[in-house]
Amino acid sequence: MNGAMIEDGGERVVAGVARESDRGFQRLVGGCARFRQVVNRARQLAYVDAPVLLLGETGVGKEIFARALHDGGRCPEAPFVALNCGGLSRELLASELFGYVDGAFTGARRTGMVGKVEAARGGTLFLDEIGEMPLDLQPYLLRVLESGEIYPLGSNKPRTVQFRLVAACNRNLRAEVASGRFREDLYYRISATSLQIPALRERKEDLPLLVAHFAAQVTARQGQPAKYFQPEILLALSRYAWPGNLRELRNVVEVMVLLAATETVDLTALPPDFPPQPLDDGGAAKASGLAPTDGGLAEAEREVIDAALHLRRGNLARVAKDLGISRSTLYLKVKKYKLDGIVADVRIAAHRLCADGATRPALP
Repeated sequence: MNGAMIEDGGERVVAGVARESDRGFQRLVGGCARFRQVVNRARQLAYVDAPVLLLGETGVGKEIFARALHDGGRCPEAPFVALNCGGLSRELLASELFGYVDGAFTGARRTGMVGKVEAARGGTLFLDEIGEMPLDLQPYLLRVLESGEIYPLGSNKPRTVQFRLVAACNRNLRAEVASGRFREDLYYRISATSLQIPALRERKEDLPLLVAHFAAQVTARQGQPAKYFQPEILLALSRYAWPGNLRELRNVVEVMVLLAATETVDLTALPPDFPPQPLDDGGAAKASGLAPTDGGLAEAEREVIDAALHLRRGNLARVAKDLGISRSTLYLKVKKYKLDGIVADVRIAAHRLCADGATRPALP
């Protein structure tokens, strides 16, 4: 990974050789306390032979968590099979899940087809948007989970399957159960353990890490030199609500990196339609998440310094250089705005996120 940060979910985890205990989890990028709690909980669940339900808004990185649970578990070499239950007709979803035999229906392949459940034998089946599964198909999935047997469409001979189910949903499944749109028995079967993945707006302190990570992905893919983001652009990004979460942030960062004329990315690289909402008045600005804070210039200065501290992982010498001020002036401002705790926190997070054998960030 060439000294850049790690994954779709994103942070600046410096790439190195992952420890065996971290296998699969090095791609979960973020240092804020709430996110790390979810990651630590996922580590505990990786070796538990029980279904896991991943909850969170669209774009928070649920599939990355599913892959981490698989790669960090007992059999990372076994199949990981993913299927999105949304957007498929009832008939197509049934055949994708359970497969079929020759002659099961008009147009079926003469050789039949192995379904995703059977393809995941010995490994992990990841069902995204499970709340979209038609109600009349849900009993069939429940039976597979209870009995460990599957009947391909058109067959009366069961096939034994053993797999781990990881399901994901961006809806409130309890509410879906109460409204009769999701079976209660299946809900309890798949939600024995669950993880609530926080939205990006709930972990804004990770934004500099995520920006750097996504930028590293783009530059590596395009064969470009590394890009460095100015604090003012991080401040602009941090004031947006990010309804599309990591997926939306990744797309915006990719555009900025590709449009930046130099190795330094500044406000001129922002996409022309950012933010998506028109800022026609103060109310619109506040709704977009880009309204100035109430503290005036002092608060704006504090936010810029805070963003720079996160970007440079507490390296005060580099922060002072970015901001064009002396190091002694920066010390005074850190003390004035009570940012000492932020300095300590980002340094600890940076060291914790460094993989064994990787170059650790220099501290002044």
